[in-house]
Amino acid sequence: MAGSSDFGAARLAALDGGDMLGAIAGLPRQLTEGYAVTRAGLRGVFAAAGAAAPAPPARPAGLVVCGMGGSAIGADLVLACLPELPVPAAVVRGYGLPAWVGPDALVVAVSYSGDTEETLACAADALERGCAPVCVASGGALAALAGARGLPLLTVPAGGQPRASLGYLAMPLLATLEAAGLCADSSADIDETVALLRAGNDLLGPQVADATNAAKQLARRLHKKQAVVYGAGLTVPAARRWKGQVNENAKAPAFWNELPELDHNELMGWTSLPYVAAATLAVFLDDARGDARLLRRAALTAAALEARGVAVERVQSRGASRLARLFSLVQLGDYASFYLALLYGVDPTPVVAIEDFKAKLAGGSGA
Repeated sequence: MAGSSDFGAARLAALDGGDMLGAIAGLPRQLTEGYAVTRAGLRGVFAAAGAAAPAPPARPAGLVVCGMGGSAIGADLVLACLPELPVPAAVVRGYGLPAWVGPDALVVAVSYSGDTEETLACAADALERGCAPVCVASGGALAALAGARGLPLLTVPAGGQPRASLGYLAMPLLATLEAAGLCADSSADIDETVALLRAGNDLLGPQVADATNAAKQLARRLHKKQAVVYGAGLTVPAARRWKGQVNENAKAPAFWNELPELDHNELMGWTSLPYVAAATLAVFLDDARGDARLLRRAALTAAALEARGVAVERVQSRGASRLARLFSLVQLGDYASFYLALLYGVDPTPVVAIEDFKAKLAGGSGA
């Protein structure tokens, strides 16, 4: 029978050996430190264009961020907060850059470990095209490449998991875009976001009882259910983050999609297989300040799923700025996935299956 002991101190001590809870609660600090440190580290990087060392273009004509998994999601979140970015932008999760990327494009290569093979391939591709990629890493081959080629390097603290270093990985991109003149100073939005997340720690932490803890309630609803997370507009990258956190923290399958696209295909998938519907919880991430057409779609889609036997949870963003609203959803999903891991009796930090796969991949002929 479920009880407070599911999330109690003894269970935390037994399961959270990697202190994932500390990383989740530390997100406000990561945002503050990551933003300040990388802003300082970027001084003169773009002004150095034309100097002896390679440098990104002072006025980029386009933006590409290269990364995988936890090293890429920060780019999705940052770009969602900048709808008026004056240049084309893309997040690349793969081995190569889009055909349009040339020397006038700003390329940012993000790999927490510094050894992500897809990101290293993109960095090499960028160099071949005459770009000077900004590198974000804790060390590894990417940091070595930056040192050898004189590329800008933004170093993040080592020793954690990429997904647990979100603030350190997201803020370098935001600071880089500011330094490149592609967006305005974000200090006020970051201050609001940090204050909101600190307050969120007081509402969602393990010291808060289930009855008033939205993350624990969500975890209980997700327990032994297939999770599907739906976003719309601003909340799309948060849906992707939630999916990944359930996968890696709770070691459970989860899926995500976005409105309005899912209404043109996935909606039909819920019209049969009632046993799948009954085993699913669909979480809709809503933004009250979003497009009224998307909000209407979300309400109608949720009703359609419920009519087919799918349990539905509606989650509302909090805050004023786009950054605060988006990260409020990220924080709730991070805590919920952590508590779900405790319900499943697993340590949320290790990702053994991923590491085993990487080892096999590195030993193959395609390494």
